[in-house]
Amino acid sequence: MKNGSVRIEVFSTFGGLVRDHNSEWIFNFYKYLGSCNVLEIKLWGILDGLNLSLDQGFRCILIQTDRHEVVNAVEKALTGGLKSALIRRIRKLLPKVLHWSIQHISREENKITDNLIKTVRDKKTRLCFL
Repeated sequence: MKNGSVRIEVFSTFGGLVRDHNSEWIFNFYKYLGSCNVLEIKLWGILDGLNLSLDQGFRCILIQTDRHEVVNAVEKALTGGLKSALIRRIRKLLPKVLHWSIQHISREENKITDNLIKTVRDKKTRLCFL
């Protein structure tokens, strides 16, 4: 699962791309958030990506993000401010996953996901599952 984000002024959209173990596309998703910082956007992407993946029956999940602070926050369950509620919700879902890991990837590796989100950034929608 990769996540990406786009921020234009106060308009924030996040999304993700879920692939199988052969890197084949399974589904992608996006959602309009409104005003959020980049860290919150990335955490929302992980939270909704986990929920959707679990709903689809996936129990082995690799989370990839281009933000080191997101990796650290999830791994160490750091708390503070609004982010802490998102991290707690993510950490609450992880025991439902048989095996999970989170890793940092370069912005270049995350470009496909970010470009996907850019194509839908003008759509103010709740959660769209494709």
